[in-house]
Amino acid sequence: MAAESYDVLILGSGSPPTRRRCRPGPWSPPPGLALLATAALAWGCGGSAPEPEVERPGSLLLVTIDTLRADRVGCYGHAAAATPVMDRLAARGVRFAEANSVAPMTFPAHTSLMTGTIPPQHGARDNGGHRALPELETLAEVLQAAGRRTGAFVAAFVLDSIFGLDQGFEVYGDVPQREAEPGGEFEERPASEVNREAFTWLDGLGADEDFFLWVHYFEPHLPYPPAEELPAAFRDRPYDGEVAAADAALGELLAHLDGLGRTQSTLVVVTSDHGESLGEHGELTHSFFVYQAVLRVPLILAHPSLPAGTIVRERVSLVDVAPTVLELLDVAPPTTAGPGRSLLGLIEGRAGAAPPVYFESLNPWLNYGWAPLHGVAHGDLKWIEAPRPELYDLVGDPGELRNLVSERGAEATELRELLRALLAEQEDAGRNARARLQLDAEGRGKLAALGYTGAAAGPPEVATLADPKDGIERIRREDRARAQLAAGELDGAQQDLEALLEEDPQNPIFNAHLGLLWMQRGEHTRARGYLERSLAAGMDNATNYSNVGVCFVLEGEARKALTVLDEALRRNPKHLASLFWKARAHRELGQKEQAREALRRILELWGGEEDATTEQVRRLLEELGD
Repeated sequence: MAAESYDVLILGSGSPPTRRRCRPGPWSPPPGLALLATAALAWGCGGSAPEPEVERPGSLLLVTIDTLRADRVGCYGHAAAATPVMDRLAARGVRFAEANSVAPMTFPAHTSLMTGTIPPQHGARDNGGHRALPELETLAEVLQAAGRRTGAFVAAFVLDSIFGLDQGFEVYGDVPQREAEPGGEFEERPASEVNREAFTWLDGLGADEDFFLWVHYFEPHLPYPPAEELPAAFRDRPYDGEVAAADAALGELLAHLDGLGRTQSTLVVVTSDHGESLGEHGELTHSFFVYQAVLRVPLILAHPSLPAGTIVRERVSLVDVAPTVLELLDVAPPTTAGPGRSLLGLIEGRAGAAPPVYFESLNPWLNYGWAPLHGVAHGDLKWIEAPRPELYDLVGDPGELRNLVSERGAEATELRELLRALLAEQEDAGRNARARLQLDAEGRGKLAALGYTGAAAGPPEVATLADPKDGIERIRREDRARAQLAAGELDGAQQDLEALLEEDPQNPIFNAHLGLLWMQRGEHTRARGYLERSLAAGMDNATNYSNVGVCFVLEGEARKALTVLDEALRRNPKHLASLFWKARAHRELGQKEQAREALRRILELWGGEEDATTEQVRRLLEELGD
């Protein structure tokens, strides 16, 4: 009778386990008994040595798909999804069922992803007004030091190199500047354009050069394409259509990698910075709340050395990605300590003590003057620190509809203390201050001379602030006012914004909107009053300063305009509207060379086709004798 076969579990040093079907040999155990063996001693496998282990990956491809919530991907349970590429990738790799972002904001989340640190430690707490500090050790810096070629290609200006995530990348593909208006701060480009640049970079590498390539897609972030541009199947669900477009772009990227013969040597990681609320808890998009709709993201790792089809169900964080890929690539981690941990033990089935997973949103505080949100998820429970705190059982109540604070007080207290201990250990006050693009002493002096004694003073103290849950209805009205402003429906927008400010007079963002409205009506002195209130309340971004500068120019106050326009450009050196109005101000003062310099800079930065903006810039240069 033929000998019964049995399974052998082969454990390599630092490598995931593999199973091999074997028949009894002279040194084999009783039939049916599974063995633990080392890679060097494959007992009883026909008396012969095992097949060679798959080599570790040498290269890394990291793809971040902006605003992708996990439950809209097929392999995460969305039956209507058109995500065959991610689904196949998960089938041949490892899928983390419960991966959490640290914040529902693109820049803070990506900074955590690239450094293994949480926002209170790295200091980047918002988009546009914060930067990744040079002292942080990024994944790109570590891999570059280990001999990898490094390239990044991003799809949205929020990740522009001026904000500091280019550290360690020898090539960093920014979004070309194609808009002269303030909205240019939020420029984006399609995944097809990102892919073209990434393909060119990959094609230029030597065949024996290992690399780290980061590719960022902005689909499925708002705004969505017009319905007529979407496939018929997605016209009534544009978010899913954009997810499908990102998945298709990922497929093209993986196919190009395969065509170069790089698949076997490249670890592929696909994830997102945050999700999208899609109306849950009253939030249409993201950045305001910290429910799972915006925090739970896909996380998929694939390489031939990883056990295909593995699902890890323990909750993990984006801060765990960098330590994990470094261990898989056999590269020593950076010296900067953060809460990120390697997930290789979970992949191999070695459970350890699960740390709390941190998350936050400071958007309500920094941009609305309401309370910030912080929290931790640990085990099945999730704690949200707010004026009215929240506790949820994520297994029994995945939609976070039943607040358990009053029912499970002891567990609420335990999680609150976990959060406070984590913040006490990780928060770096000095780094937080340096990461925020605030005024330096010279800038404060110049603005104080204009009467801006409160400008950029920062958001108010937290203790007395409103709970963001009480503001969501106002956010919906603000969304309506924004749409009306964009459509030129100024009467309706004015009515909404004035009502909002009557309820919340010091709200920074409502004041900024109404200031923009009065600019559109041509009442610049009146507009400036609202913009100045917004600045004083802490909303000190490039667009706000730029709009104040525009008002000064049109009021005939060119010297004052230059002060605030310079402050806008200190925050965003690529802010084309500020450069244009700076040129206008210099021209008003008879400073022709300074005006020409600003106009030339616009043309240097411009990445679009010739249009009315460039025609006007060239005409002004001609008038100035350039």
